[in-house]
Amino acid sequence: MEIGTKIKKVREMKKYSQEFMAERLNVSQPTYSRFEKDETDLTISQLKDISEIFEMRVEDLINLDERIVFNNYGTAHDKSFSVIYQSVSDKERELYEMTIKLLEDKIKYLEGK
Repeated sequence: MEIGTKIKKVREMKKYSQEFMAERLNVSQPTYSRFEKDETDLTISQLKDISEIFEMRVEDLINLDERIVFNNYGTAHDKSFSVIYQSVSDKERELYEMTIKLLEDKIKYLEGK
């Protein structure tokens, strides 16, 4: 996933508009839009500023992928947001799924008694 796509996903989850982001970054909305489309390279300073607006670490934004779970909470006016890493190996995931299956079978067994 390109950095622009990652920025767009987080912005949308935070319910921030492109106009809001552009204003906070002191750029025009079309310029900000090009950031999200990866049509313009971001400077390290801009990436840092974007991460600060999102209240997350630059590393979390850069490493954003499908293994990250987003935990949104609060009201529509409260833009609270946190990132929780879920780095589980395939073997751990398989073991977890087997454990769930065994527990479900045990529950069915006990409900039948």
